[in-house]
Amino acid sequence: MSGGGSPPPAESFADQAFAAAASAYADTPESWERAVQAAIAGLFEFLVERPRQTRACIEADCGAGPPALARRDRAIERFTELLAPGFAAAPAPPPAIVAEAIAGGIYELIRSYVLEGRLHELPDVVPDATVVALSPFLGAAGAVDLVSSTKLRTGR
Repeated sequence: MSGGGSPPPAESFADQAFAAAASAYADTPESWERAVQAAIAGLFEFLVERPRQTRACIEADCGAGPPALARRDRAIERFTELLAPGFAAAPAPPPAIVAEAIAGGIYELIRSYVLEGRLHELPDVVPDATVVALSPFLGAAGAVDLVSSTKLRTGR
């Protein structure tokens, strides 16, 4: 007799992708801004390294109804949590909905690259995605300056 019932549910691909982003975020203690950039880079690298799983996940979200939309919404919500420190750090904090718009925009960027067969190009747009993500908190010039001064450490 086994000692404890059923095994824990397998981690979903979306959970694994978020874990890659969260790990990159946590491994970048220099600043919140650089941690966000690292999270975006970590997420994009994770997805590029798993093209079949990424495509299957995106395609499932495209037409699978309420359960798939709920998974997508949860993934977006989890990414917004990484943006939360920006509200405290911003000289003029943006409205709270901005975090959802940023995370949703990153999801749509991924989705469009996958559906267009350009998944392999995602790491090339980390700087642009970072500017979009950080501009509401740092201003456009501050976000561009940060990205311009950063050399990303990626596996590519």
